[in-house]
Amino acid sequence: MTSKVAVLPALGIGDALLMMIASHQLHLAGCDVTTFHNALPELSSWFPGHRFAPLPSRDAWIETLSHFDKILIENDNSPALSLLRSAFDNPSGPKLSIFYPSYSPSKHPPLSPYDQAFSPHISMADNIESALSNLLSIPTTKDNGIQAPLHLTHRLHANRVIIHPTSRVKQKNWLPERFVALAQKLQKKGLIPYFCVSPSERHHWLWVEKKGFLLPSLPTLSSLAELIYESGYVIGNDSLAGHLASNLHIPTLILADDPKRMRLWQPGWLPGKCIFPPSWIPNLKGFRWREKKWQHFITVRAALKAFEKIVA
Repeated sequence: MTSKVAVLPALGIGDALLMMIASHQLHLAGCDVTTFHNALPELSSWFPGHRFAPLPSRDAWIETLSHFDKILIENDNSPALSLLRSAFDNPSGPKLSIFYPSYSPSKHPPLSPYDQAFSPHISMADNIESALSNLLSIPTTKDNGIQAPLHLTHRLHANRVIIHPTSRVKQKNWLPERFVALAQKLQKKGLIPYFCVSPSERHHWLWVEKKGFLLPSLPTLSSLAELIYESGYVIGNDSLAGHLASNLHIPTLILADDPKRMRLWQPGWLPGKCIFPPSWIPNLKGFRWREKKWQHFITVRAALKAFEKIVA
């Protein structure tokens, strides 16, 4: 009898792409997998053979998930996890596995035999592959099943650079004016920068068109994936675009705050380059300049130099 498995990534789309490693490896192992996520269905054409469903309402969580033999969920510290633990902490119910990107014995419940605490020293993609191998006791890979539609050509526009200046968390974003200054320098080198943001963010970025840059309308995640897949490079914050580009084997530059955090959250398929503020910037208690003002300490010149290394 085929085992029915529910996979529940955290809310971020980058998280969802990463947890698709679990979904795909379980699918290849012969399981009947449903991945629950509110945005990921927009990429369903990129994941042939996979089943997606929106997250059930909290009132319907237990009823919906009780029909599965196994439940695999990425910890996001939400109250829903406690609800699931209480509901399925019995031998006759579904086997609940929680993947903890950052596990702390003082903050989280004791690990069950099915839970997995990730290592902070390797990427999320490598952690998920390792966790699946431990749970399934079979060889696994980082393949998450993504496949570009046949009408697209990989890196068709090799001189096109996607600039993704936003993320779900504002503190992760480099300064907008520096993204523009970097784009101007790329233009002078014969490259074609495209600024890409979500539909809800687009009206905040119309000003870049007045600077002479393209700001395409991207109504769905699939349209963003198509644009990235046929582009030469991606530059952005620690966000969806970096993970998607890495997943599609597009060279990527990530501007980020903390090398320690990015050892875990770096794009985990095609290795990208990450650039950080200098280590000598104070981060002592009471100052925290590197943590709170990191955007001001990565210069346009440093970003351009890092990008040139990717091109080279």
